Amino acid sequence: MYVRHEVRRAVRVPVELVCADWDEPVRLETADLSPRGCFLPARVLVEQGTPVVVSFRIGDGGDEWTIFGEVSRVSSWRRRSDPQERGMGVRFLGTGPWERIRIRERLRGVPPPLPRRGPPPLPDTCVAS
Repeated sequence: MYVRHEVRRAVRVPVELVCADWDEPVRLETADLSPRGCFLPARVLVEQGTPVVVSFRIGDGGDEWTIFGEVSRVSSWRRRSDPQERGMGVRFLGTGPWERIRIRERLRGVPPPLPRRGPPPLPDTCVAS
């Protein structure tokens, strides 16, 4: 079972993602970010366990981080009632305590993501009377 060690923060940060499956970096945007990982909404997904390199800046004029990671979760939206958006969770690997402290400081004051609501109700035409 995976235990989350950090609070995720609801922040949209442009990211360049590199992996062996793609010829060049892909530009995405985070849905949330923490010092230990991020969630990247994406139409094209890679397999869980795939090694990646993520580059990003937090805020204007912030330091650029280039971090090795791996895809820890793949969420493929299949039904209208699925509560999550399609994308992948990336766990950062090899970040030291000082890097995590610096990222945590840059994220200070950003709230966590709001919980998602359940699936929308069925239209009246689908409910038998």
